[in-house]
Amino acid sequence: MSVVVRPDVARMLRAGATNREIAAVCRTARRKVAAARAALGIGPVQPHRGAGSLEDAFRVRVRALFCGHAVWDGPRNENGVPMVSWRFERVSAYRVAFRAHYGREPQGVVLAVCEVPGCIAGRCLDDKQARDRTRGQLAAVLGLDQTSTHCRQGHAYAEHAAFKPDGARYCGQCDSDSNKERKRGIAA
Repeated sequence: MSVVVRPDVARMLRAGATNREIAAVCRTARRKVAAARAALGIGPVQPHRGAGSLEDAFRVRVRALFCGHAVWDGPRNENGVPMVSWRFERVSAYRVAFRAHYGREPQGVVLAVCEVPGCIAGRCLDDKQARDRTRGQLAAVLGLDQTSTHCRQGHAYAEHAAFKPDGARYCGQCDSDSNKERKRGIAA
């Protein structure tokens, strides 16, 4: 059985369009376009790879503002977090910006600390390590009690210390355990 190839379909096939694009423009089924492709001996279109790296995909969506600040013009997840898509992977744009600026992987959640709404500039981002360091310095300046070395459960503050925004120290391990217990109670 020979396949009759429409001229408009043949023209788009030779121009390098995908089956989906041709089906949409020519208002035909993709299976018919695939059959026409086979009849003409035209191989499948190689997918466009897009950005060469995750950082390139990130840079395309960043819009520079005044004084070194920047905002995200790309997609966001359901929580409003800017997301970079690259090679079938979705990564927080905050993490990419942090890594590009500081040259290391962020620890924990990355948050913007400047006053510009939606800023994604690397210099305006902090990870858990930086926030804890800043809050620890605040506690020292305020003279908050930092003399104990372990929490009530026996966790060493040297390993598990975390700080509230006001500089007060707490045990990150106990906090994590408490959150797990609370979530277990909700799920039950």
